[in-house]
Formats: sequence, C-alpha cells, structure tokens
Amino acid sequence: MQNSSGFNFLGMLALAIAIVLTGWLASSAIRETRNDQDITVTGSAKKTITSDLVQWKGNLTAEGTNLAQVTEQLRNGVTRFRNYVTQNGKVSVKFAPLSSEPQSFEETSDNGVRRSIAGFRVRQAFEVETTDVTETATLAGKTAEAMLGAGVPYDANLSYLYTKIAELRLEMLEAATADAKKRAETIAKGASVNIGAARNARVGVFQITAKNSPEVDDYGAFDTSSIEKDITAVVSVTFAVK
Repeated sequence: MQNSSGFNFLGMLALAIAIVLTGWLASSAIRETRNDQDITVTGSAKKTITSDLVQWKGNLTAEGTNLAQVTEQLRNGVTRFRNYVTQNGKVSVKFAPLSSEPQSFEETSDNGVRRSIAGFRVRQAFEVETTDVTETATLAGKTAEAMLGAGVPYDANLSYLYTKIAELRLEMLEAATADAKKRAETIAKGASVNIGAARNARVGVFQITAKNSPEVDDYGAFDTSSIEKDITAVVSVTFAVK
C-alpha cells in the first residue's frame, strides 16, 4: 500500500508539473503571436500654398534672307519690348546675347514653282525672376498682347514656384504620420486591440498640383503652371499591435 501511495503521489506531481508547463508554454506562445502582429496604415496631409516666385522666360525673334536687316528688325523689337516692360512694370529683365541660325524659306513663283531660299533666324532670349508674382503675371499677359499688336514675333512662358518646399515637406510628413496613427487607432479600437510603437515607415512621393486638381503621378507631380497649388504628402506606417 505504501508503495502504491508513493507512486500515486509522484504521478499526480508529474501531472501537475506538466499542466503548469503546458499553460506557461501556451501563454508564451500567445504573447509571442501578439507581439508579432502589426497593422499597416496609410496617412496623408494636404495643404494649399501660394507661389512666392515667378520666372518669366521667352524669346523675341526675327527672320529673313538678309542677316543685317533681320538683326536690325530684331533689335527694334527688343527695344519695343524693353520700353513696354519698363513703362508698365517694375521688373528687371536679363537679356542673353543674340543668337542666329540658318533658316530655309519656301518661295512660290508666279507660275507656281516652289523653291527653297537660304535665310536666317535671329533670336533674343530674355528672363525675369521676381517675387512680385501676381503683378508679373499681369504684366506678361499685357506684354504678349502688345508685342502681337506691334507685329513683334514673341513667345514666352511663366513658371510659378514655391521656395520653401524643403521646410514644408518636413511639416507635411509629420502631419501625414499623425494622420496614419489616428487611422490605425480607429481601426484598432474596432478590433479591441491597442496600437504600439511604429515599426516601419515608408514615405510616398509628394504631389504638388494646381489647386483642387485631381492630377496624380506615380513619380510625383510638380506643377509650375498655377499660382495657387496643393501639396500632398503620403506616408505608410506599420504599427505594432498589443
């Protein structure tokens, strides 16, 4: 009887130890599984900005078969352009040196025969860069009309820029990350879990588009055609779940 009681005691003790070990291993496995869980959420931030710099670049041209006459014609056009801008605006215009290139012209004789004639095209490039964005945009439009009315060959374009993009990007990334965390917390609340520390973050491309434009580019957009722009930042963040 004594031996039987001893064996029973040892057996029960072994069983108890096995149960405790099983419970400990199970709880450890649960904790490990929970620690391996995470959630990845995309956050975004959008802000409207106003261009603080404008670049106005263009060309005045003249063409013909006599280089001296063409050059003189262009100089007259440049003088007309300079006088108009000086009288109607407060910008400083930078002119590049004159450039010329061969140009072929097609001429039709009285009897309908076409022939090619050698000639020249002379070009005067100019550039204006200023922080007077709105005023310069208005001046550029009026100048184009004036040159067209005077018969001066003229082509130009305006590029609207924002010079504080580098500083703004940091602000936008912070806001997009905060938005990602808020979204993750909302999802976690519905699943009855809590959000832990961020494990990983991936920054998407910045989109700088015309205000209220639906344009999106996989490689990022950088609009220079509008004064008012929207800048959008996107961040994908992975959070631990606990």
